[in-house]
Amino acid sequence: MVVDQKAVLALLKKQAKGTYIGLDELQKTAETFDCSLRDIETIALSYSILPARFQRNGLSCSEQLKLFQTKVAIIGCGGLGGRTAELLARLGIGHLILTDPDVFSESNLNRQIFCTTETLGCNKVDIVSRELQKINPVLETSLHVSRFNTLSITTAEIVIDALDSTTARKELSALCRKHSIPMIHGAVREWYGQVTIEQSANSLIDTLYHQTTENSLPPHVLPMTVSLIASLQVAEACKLILGTGSPILDGWLQCDLLHSEYEHIKTGACR
Repeated sequence: MVVDQKAVLALLKKQAKGTYIGLDELQKTAETFDCSLRDIETIALSYSILPARFQRNGLSCSEQLKLFQTKVAIIGCGGLGGRTAELLARLGIGHLILTDPDVFSESNLNRQIFCTTETLGCNKVDIVSRELQKINPVLETSLHVSRFNTLSITTAEIVIDALDSTTARKELSALCRKHSIPMIHGAVREWYGQVTIEQSANSLIDTLYHQTTENSLPPHVLPMTVSLIASLQVAEACKLILGTGSPILDGWLQCDLLHSEYEHIKTGACR
């Protein structure tokens, strides 16, 4: 970033309404100093001027700056992956690494937020990245239209598991543990879902999936189950980034939307 920060700050303070500043003012400042909107937003957050689009988050500027400086990898950009990407963008995450080899198909319309009749046949990561820019214009994205590999995760601080294959999920788990990157796991089926955080010190995925047999047919998935589990994954990501702690670090959360039952299962309970 090569810019006169004092001059930028003076203009930002002049344009701000109290401690908040609008997107139009941020963009005008970027144009005035011939630099990126991202650079201007970095300066604003560093000096406790909060972009107005994050006002309702209720987080401090230092917390928003932490989110802004974090890189999250999302493996799978369908139901869970698309939802988590949208929520992370709205939350203020600064960089998302999106990995998915697939295109949108008609069966995705019931639950995948970026699947529309206009995006059928399009690469999921391309569409997700394009739409996220409309939500958060300073968001950076790295795209991998392929199966996940080391490049999909090694620069990330957190990995979101949004896969639908037990075998692939175990491979991702092993890769994350190898590189000491926390992985936030989410899975859905019909009315039911689960969320956990796997770190290098544990192997929760092996506990949850001791059998690797894959079903020949894809599972039935309801849209509200996807939305709930994705929201929980993003909540856990936010807590990890901000260092607030989480009760599911020692186990996992099972959700039953049909009977409105939610259970925190500690790791020791299954031994």
